[in-house]
Amino acid sequence: MRYDILLWDVDGTLMDFKRAEAKALSQSLEEVGVTPTEKLLTEYSRINLSYWKRLETGELTKEEVLLGRFVEFFDKMGIEADAEPFLMRYEGHLGHTWFIQDDSLELCKKLQEEGVRQYVVTNGWVDVQKTKLHESGFDEIMDGSFISDEFGVPKPKKEFFEVCFEQIFGMKTPSSEELSRILIIGDSLTSDMKGGINARIDRCWYNIAGEANEDNVPVNYEIKNLWQIREILKDGV
Repeated sequence: MRYDILLWDVDGTLMDFKRAEAKALSQSLEEVGVTPTEKLLTEYSRINLSYWKRLETGELTKEEVLLGRFVEFFDKMGIEADAEPFLMRYEGHLGHTWFIQDDSLELCKKLQEEGVRQYVVTNGWVDVQKTKLHESGFDEIMDGSFISDEFGVPKPKKEFFEVCFEQIFGMKTPSSEELSRILIIGDSLTSDMKGGINARIDRCWYNIAGEANEDNVPVNYEIKNLWQIREILKDGV
């Protein structure tokens, strides 16, 4: 087996984040008297994604992302609501709203039985992510979880992965041989794949939508279904 350590992204990879986002936002809007139309859900999703990408580049802090996306969303869509309590309402719903993608829980169980060490690497809010991982059962399978909110450095920064490696190997800068054992799997080119490049580990892009890699971010593998990981682990090609 070429890789015996996997780093899994959560939102958009192990779990269907877009579906969870739409449900949590719909619930939150209804509770403040706003009908959750498709236009509202689509526009929020666009704004939210843009804010998280600006976090990845260091343009915004986590605090600016969490609140700022709702300030902009309310202003643009003419919604009269206080962003801060709405944020807490939304994140509360989001923590209890999760949809497993590609039967990934069963996949991770099988990999665990085969001796593969597995870790979560995510930029999500710590309370939300820990709740989802616990309620879904992933926390019982994973060997550990690395949530950027806990140590203040987001993917794709090298420092994020140094925290991971220190806990996995006992050192921030493992040898090339040790790094060759690791594969990161995620749906984001800017967060997961560029993070893998910064960490000097191999990368598997989960491209379920068949999107174009317009920036030509180097990846080692590209898959459309998470179960294809088993073939990668078996063949290493």
